[in-house]
Amino acid sequence: MNSISCDVLVVGAGLAGFTAAVRGSEQGAKVLLIDKSHGELGDGNVLMASGSLRAGGKSPKTGAKELYDFVMSEGVGYPPLVKAWSETCGRAIEWLQTVGVEIEETAPGRIWLNQKSEISYGPVYKKDVGGRALTSLKKQFLNLGGSYLSGSEGARLIVENGRITGLIAKQNGAEIELRAGATILATGGFSANKEMVRQYIGQHADQCKLRGSKQDTGDGLRMALAVGAKAVNLKYFYGHLISLKALIDDRFWPYPRLDSFVDEGILVDGDGSRFVDEGRGDVAVANELARSNDATGAALIFDFATWDAAKDDPFSKSVKTPAPNPWLMDNEGDIFHHQTIEGLAQEIGFDAANLAKTVDQYNRAVQSNNTSSLPVPRTGNPKTLRPPFYGLKVVPGITFTMGGILINGRGEALNGAEKPIQQLYAAGDAIGGLMGGHLGGYTGGLMQAVVTGILAGENAARYIKPA
Repeated sequence: MNSISCDVLVVGAGLAGFTAAVRGSEQGAKVLLIDKSHGELGDGNVLMASGSLRAGGKSPKTGAKELYDFVMSEGVGYPPLVKAWSETCGRAIEWLQTVGVEIEETAPGRIWLNQKSEISYGPVYKKDVGGRALTSLKKQFLNLGGSYLSGSEGARLIVENGRITGLIAKQNGAEIELRAGATILATGGFSANKEMVRQYIGQHADQCKLRGSKQDTGDGLRMALAVGAKAVNLKYFYGHLISLKALIDDRFWPYPRLDSFVDEGILVDGDGSRFVDEGRGDVAVANELARSNDATGAALIFDFATWDAAKDDPFSKSVKTPAPNPWLMDNEGDIFHHQTIEGLAQEIGFDAANLAKTVDQYNRAVQSNNTSSLPVPRTGNPKTLRPPFYGLKVVPGITFTMGGILINGRGEALNGAEKPIQQLYAAGDAIGGLMGGHLGGYTGGLMQAVVTGILAGENAARYIKPA
């Protein structure tokens, strides 16, 4: 078996992987970065990203205490990791600029990767944003003496005397031994692994639409669990409700997002009953539907006022996605509408009597400002639904999974007793402990990648082998 030796081995060439590789190299480590794809820049989610560098809905330059409190309010964050993340967000932005990644601030605190790019209508938001950032990181990595090996898939970690000393990879059908002082798993989540999605998110969650990379098959999680790592928050994912038609027509993903319809409408199942608090937000609602008995059996019910307000919504242009109205109609989307709620129910194939009862009960609660009395209490700022009524069949779209390998503030993978697994680190979507929760718990995929990549890279570099 062929063997390669290095100080730090990084598995996965996404934003977290390239960040960790550059940061480790800056510390003087001999770094090898591998990826199972054959792409020059891997095939990760960053290549589909809009480029938003948000930290828990806030500017990454926000004070560390405010960021920490925001994330911890969900109740599922791992304090040592959240503390390190909140203290590193600001310097992460500065660091990106020092290594040649172009950043722009479109408004105070609204920071993005360079936005110069053609707009794409699927499957990516903008064609060049993520790729340009990785190109800059890769150039820096190679200039620092790093090595990049594509077409190499991690198979299993090497354990010797309780320490991780590298891994066995598969390359061109053969196994290769990669020896390292420290190994960083930056392989992405498990959103493209239907078996894991069913196991960890919901029994029927494999019905959801994959909005992220097809390479995210949970390789890092699988290898880490095999050596005793602890995994947390596995049931949560980042995603949105999208048109059910996306399951059969790729033109419908990831566009358009339906956030406003969730905010101002109701989500019902085939029986015409609400089963989730829509006020928790689009991400939380998508998670709830994914964990239901039928991830493809729900519909958003809203009214003409909401549909009309969504026409050419300026917000849609700010995130480089088309407005649902008129995009769905122009692309033959399955939009149903009727003057009566019973007529709408018949059109979408739902129980008419139950749906009419649900809407009437909902409207009465909203009008009396008593939505907490509903069978499923409604938070937020709901509005009364008035005819004509609209309906859209939806399905959760999973962009990336939020749970994964539990790491501490140094990026070290932890075992069941929450003690470090010696010489094993993780970063990016492969990790858990930072995202998830009742309200969605999204803290920003790109910032998670950059910050945890920095933490893992600079701490793993202490395992530099003597010359």
